Amino acid sequence: MTDIPDLTRLAAPQAPPFAIPTWIRPIPVPAGAHRLAGGRASFDVVDIVQRDKTGYSVSRHSPDDFLAAADDRNKAVAAIDRLIAPRPDWAGLTLDHPAIMGILNVTPDSFSDGGQHSAPARAVAAGRAMIEAGAGIVDIGGESTRPGAEPVTRNQELARVLPPIAGLKGAGAVLSIDTRHAEVMSRATAAGAGIINDVNGLRGEGAPDAAAASGAAVAIMHMQGTPETMQQDPHYGFAPVEIYEFLEDRITSAEAAGISRARIAIDPGFGFGKSPGHNMSLIAWTSMFHGLGVPILVGTSRKSSIATLSAGEPADQRLAGSLGLAMTAVVQGCQLLRVHDVAETRQALAIQLALMASA
Repeated sequence: MTDIPDLTRLAAPQAPPFAIPTWIRPIPVPAGAHRLAGGRASFDVVDIVQRDKTGYSVSRHSPDDFLAAADDRNKAVAAIDRLIAPRPDWAGLTLDHPAIMGILNVTPDSFSDGGQHSAPARAVAAGRAMIEAGAGIVDIGGESTRPGAEPVTRNQELARVLPPIAGLKGAGAVLSIDTRHAEVMSRATAAGAGIINDVNGLRGEGAPDAAAASGAAVAIMHMQGTPETMQQDPHYGFAPVEIYEFLEDRITSAEAAGISRARIAIDPGFGFGKSPGHNMSLIAWTSMFHGLGVPILVGTSRKSSIATLSAGEPADQRLAGSLGLAMTAVVQGCQLLRVHDVAETRQALAIQLALMASA
């Protein structure tokens, strides 16, 4: 595992919180005094992460001690409030417990299920099966974003995604369009998609305006590079903080384009321009992203890092690793899980939430 620095651990903050760049990482514990984003996860203490010209440092404190140490108490109080405040409904879904987003790839070349749902009737049947198994969202994608994937034309992408959107409209789940292209966003939302899931973080030409005009909820993801290049030696100083800064900037840009914060969720982008080490660090630091004040979407399902860290299993044999990563994110309060295996995730989630409730 590379590019994971040794964070200097200090007994006290390196400087008063917010006097230098500062981030807050809640440490999840059973039955903690503070709820994360109004959900089932909770915490008693926080890590104060700081950065200066020499690198990063971290110190662990109670929230009260953090507030006492801050040079700007109002800013510190607002930061803690963002971690605790319940999230409003997103895309019509309540977020007091995690929702499952089923992955429906209507592509011939996706890394896990390419070609399985290319025919519209098969895609619709697969989507209905996901809904029956417990998916609150069906995420429909017509362009593969696996490592090394090449772009497709907008007409190809639309021809793939519009039939299943029409066939699944009104089937009992919110429909999501997995695209980075403005024209597809507009056409898909007009056809019935209530969520735009953009792996490119609304950086494509016309994407912010198209998303704003659609009125749909938006999931903004981090990706270093493009699908064609993203796994060619990805590099970070400290991935969780740098990805946090990227997403913070993209939220600001989305709001400037007319997308209200209540419509926005973020996805740290597990597997998109990250090494296995980056991915593990990202999952371990999921709770820090609550500081952005919006719902967190995590998509670890069947990703290659599972095989790299295990025994090289093919994509369809990575269920156990997928569930382990997803439940780690749930313990840290993530509200949305993007998965291939809906029924199995629903069962694991039921047990995890029962354990958290009984603590």
